[in-house]
Amino acid sequence: MSYFVNAGVFLIQTLFEFFIGLFLVRALLIAVNASFYDPICQFVYKLTNPLITPLRSYVPRWRKVEIASLLVAVLLALIELALLAGLFGANFSLSGWLLGALVDVLNLALWIMLWAILIRCVLSFVVSEHYNPTAQLLTQITEPVVYPFRRLLPALGGLDFSCWFASLALILARLLILAPLSDMVAQLN
Repeated sequence: MSYFVNAGVFLIQTLFEFFIGLFLVRALLIAVNASFYDPICQFVYKLTNPLITPLRSYVPRWRKVEIASLLVAVLLALIELALLAGLFGANFSLSGWLLGALVDVLNLALWIMLWAILIRCVLSFVVSEHYNPTAQLLTQITEPVVYPFRRLLPALGGLDFSCWFASLALILARLLILAPLSDMVAQLN
């Protein structure tokens, strides 16, 4: 593989994963009813509104799920796969492309949640979540994943291990669910 192809792969993956992640974060923020006035939410909404606002009339929300953001994330993943296939000259089947895009989006969603939990844990040593809006937002985003573990495992000696167990569960989901799906995508192509 030439150096230019390596650089092209790097640029394509970096740019597309940023924008796919942006639309996934938007869907996550809407799902947890994050404050519209939070600076991080404002940043995400301002970058994604030009695409989502016109789509909303065709693809409405379903309860707390903004389907338009998820649809854009999957479409961006399909475009990324097409560009990478063009660089390598690879052929994909339609089912392989669709499943590959879904696996990529789910993988990125799990990474986003894993990093949010990690940042939440690190921030909990530095700032109080009651006074810091970023810590409040991270708590709001990660609590749906962390809360089931907190309910099952009480704090041991004043220490809360629920974030650790939630992180383990996310990593296991990547290893036991997404890795076999990735192998299936490789076999379909």
